[in-house]
Amino acid sequence: MPPRRAPPSRKRAASPIQKPGPAKRRDTKDTEDTKAPKAVKAIKATKDTKDTKAAKPSKPSAPAKTTKKAAPQPAKSTTQKETATTTTKETATTTKETAPTIKETATTAAKPRSIAQPRSTVTNEPPTTKLQVFVFGEGSAGELGLGPRKGTEVSRPRPNPNLAGVVSLATGGMHALALTADNKVLTWGINDHATLGRDSTWEGESTPTAVPANHFPDGTEFAQVAAGDSLSLVLTKDGFVYGWGTFRDQNGVFGFRLGSAKEGVIRVQEEPIRIPGLKNITQISVGNDFALALDASGKVYAWGNGQQAELGRRLIERRRREGLVPTRIGFPKKTTIVSVHAAANHAFAIDSNGDTWAWGSNNFGQTGIISGAGQDAAVVCPPQKVESLVGSKVKTANGGLHHSIALTESGECLVWGRVDGYQTGLDISTLPVDDESKVIADPRGRPRILLHPTPLPIPPAAYIAAGSDHNLVVTAEGKAYSWGFNATYQCGQGNDDEVKTATLINGKQVRDEKLVWAGAGGQYGMLASHLQEQ
Repeated sequence: MPPRRAPPSRKRAASPIQKPGPAKRRDTKDTEDTKAPKAVKAIKATKDTKDTKAAKPSKPSAPAKTTKKAAPQPAKSTTQKETATTTTKETATTTKETAPTIKETATTAAKPRSIAQPRSTVTNEPPTTKLQVFVFGEGSAGELGLGPRKGTEVSRPRPNPNLAGVVSLATGGMHALALTADNKVLTWGINDHATLGRDSTWEGESTPTAVPANHFPDGTEFAQVAAGDSLSLVLTKDGFVYGWGTFRDQNGVFGFRLGSAKEGVIRVQEEPIRIPGLKNITQISVGNDFALALDASGKVYAWGNGQQAELGRRLIERRRREGLVPTRIGFPKKTTIVSVHAAANHAFAIDSNGDTWAWGSNNFGQTGIISGAGQDAAVVCPPQKVESLVGSKVKTANGGLHHSIALTESGECLVWGRVDGYQTGLDISTLPVDDESKVIADPRGRPRILLHPTPLPIPPAAYIAAGSDHNLVVTAEGKAYSWGFNATYQCGQGNDDEVKTATLINGKQVRDEKLVWAGAGGQYGMLASHLQEQ
């Protein structure tokens, strides 16, 4: 087994900007054992399996994680007439299942089992257009999906033959998911906390591989995939959500769900399980360590780690784990939400009137709410309407740790938030640093925070994606632009210099492609065009 190569020190140097927020990934086993309540594993091996269990192949430590993903557009949904008044009882994960645990070797076969199919009243149409995928950036944790024998640093977009023909993708911090045309969910990247939902050796982590179908009811069809820091979610055609992995906080593993009174908190979910309390869901979106789900009636549910008000509600410390239960976010009466968009530690929702709502971390004004910008612990809670976006007709929004980007119906890109790391793609030398109503400066008088959404001078856009501190945009003409932090080639420009303004990605592999999608992970990126089948 080849060792997992750590990136050169110059590539792993942290951004020159101090970034408040959740800690980067580190080994938290001791912390978890001493601070967390005892929890029974969601799935235990059988006695024979435990007696003969092979040791998991060792692998080097994963690189420090700089989180964040951008998920594909939500699946289309149409509400159908309800065909039943009751749902089948949720199939709970028990301690007597015979499926192997995620820590067993990849050669152990899972025993097939029958899972009841819940009832539903919605239909999410699965995507069908096959894609050609290009990857670039840091891949030492396998997040590029190129396999164990490929280079772990890719400075310009490179075709990934392992992903040719997938129909949907999602980029997480250091892992990714894809949905295939024949209804398989592929995962690859780091698997420290069951993030991939399957057994893996190092070789298995770096190669896109299907999550075993026996974890889902027979006949399950998938419509969307989403990825966070250590979390993976899938949305089914009939409006149910399955997930695996865990949510993290500043101490490490926070937990995945609340188990029975005997189990306590299930800290890591080692195989896919249906998220209780969610049905008729039409869209999912995942931030660093929280998740959002939108149902057919326009209600929004949030769950995960809510330390920075990501859940749209406040939880006192001793009740923080109640955040692991999906709970409806409160919006004013007669407000119907039509789409949700999770950024790193903040979130957006767009209502039926075209107005944008925001909540979560706001220390750099990343929500678009001016109040609190520049204060270390500033948050917006509950959701507030972003007045500076009223009339902009925002179609979708995204964001990194401290900045945000929105795409309007006319194709205009609006950016705001932190600028001293080139997160917005604007020429910061042109910003009105003397106007405190528009820009907050640092002690040396240099621009630090852009308070108002500002147009980005690029051609009309069709798709946007935000990583922790870098961004990707696909224009209506099928070209890609990038900017921001670039120490691990995540901007795809062929070098590791910071990309100060929005710059065309002109690598030969994508120069003649008409791109349609982009995804920005923690330290890598992806682009996709329609697959030209021979």
